[in-house]
Amino acid sequence: MKPPPPEGGFFNLAVARNEAVKKLASRDPAAIAGNAAVEFQEQKSFFTVPFINRPYRVFHPGGEVAGTGGEEISLYLSILILHYLVTADGKPLSGRWISYRHLPGGDIYMEPFRRRAVLPFLKAFGSDPDSFVQAASALGGRRLEGSGTGMVIPVFPRVPINFTLWPGDDELPPSAAILFDAQAASYLPTEDYAHLPALVVEAMQRLRP
Repeated sequence: MKPPPPEGGFFNLAVARNEAVKKLASRDPAAIAGNAAVEFQEQKSFFTVPFINRPYRVFHPGGEVAGTGGEEISLYLSILILHYLVTADGKPLSGRWISYRHLPGGDIYMEPFRRRAVLPFLKAFGSDPDSFVQAASALGGRRLEGSGTGMVIPVFPRVPINFTLWPGDDELPPSAAILFDAQAASYLPTEDYAHLPALVVEAMQRLRP
């Protein structure tokens, strides 16, 4: 999983990681695990964090992040995982879906969100909803009732994302929406949500039949 290309005002990755590690080290690991709904192995001092259907280990207090086999991961992915642990406050999910625009400060990142998330999703699966359903199911997704073809994918334990496609017709092209739980700000910063769905779309593309 590659980080998104930098843009004006995009945070410095090394600084972002250092800040997240400081927060992680200053907090009680049991409280972090409870808020984020992840396991903490006290003897070896690491969290097991599921991310897009794969587990990762995050060590406390040093903040090192690796696959369960010890494999290295990208700096950007390690920041996302650390952000989840240090942002999670344990508030129950609402079950109500909102657009990116309604996240705190979401208006600022609407264009990057559309370009990095919605358009790639539409390009990849807009004409092939059956492949979308199969790939999303392989990532632990569940089908949504309602108009269109909707799947909810658990990206982190308390970060579900709603991906929905609507088929086109003779007059209208296919369209798509990516929505978040109304409590999403309790689990990640808004800027992370601008990039996160693109990683899910990449994972689905690797799994498409």
